[in-house]
Amino acid sequence: MIDRDQLPVLVVAGAAGSGKTTLGRELARSFGVPLLDLDTLTNPLLDELDSITGGPHWNSAGPHSERIRAGRYAVLLAAARDLVEIGQRPVLIAPFTRELAAGAEWDRLVSSVAPAATMVVHVDGSPELLARRRAARGAARDARRPMDAPAEKPLVPHLRVDAELSTLLQVDLVGQALQDQSRR
Repeated sequence: MIDRDQLPVLVVAGAAGSGKTTLGRELARSFGVPLLDLDTLTNPLLDELDSITGGPHWNSAGPHSERIRAGRYAVLLAAARDLVEIGQRPVLIAPFTRELAAGAEWDRLVSSVAPAATMVVHVDGSPELLARRRAARGAARDARRPMDAPAEKPLVPHLRVDAELSTLLQVDLVGQALQDQSRR
């Protein structure tokens, strides 16, 4: 059994179609902690604004891509900080591509949830698997996505979870890693 008070903030990362949302939801449910999904927090507003901006879709490469990304992650981290300040340890779901590269974005994430620890769960699968999953779900946000290159190994400490495993097995792997971590 894992002590909820000792849980780190779980950072569920991965490419589109990897299953990070499915895993993140199940982790939040299993541990009884809040869930913060980048898409849930930001997409409705951006979709609403998209119709008035006149230009490429907000999720496409365009002149405002960097500012949109920065704003989206600022929302996610502010919500996470609020939860940590009241003693909660949320599950965060997002690609976290830049954060996994161990630069300024990683430092920003870690400092946003301090003093809570973080544990990165990187859901990883082949480009073919990810493309198949995106095609099967038929989401509008995937229509503008090119085929992914194989994911680079994160430069931050992380637990790699195979996207082909069942969600139940993935949750078990995370639970085991948390138990191992708590014994140290």
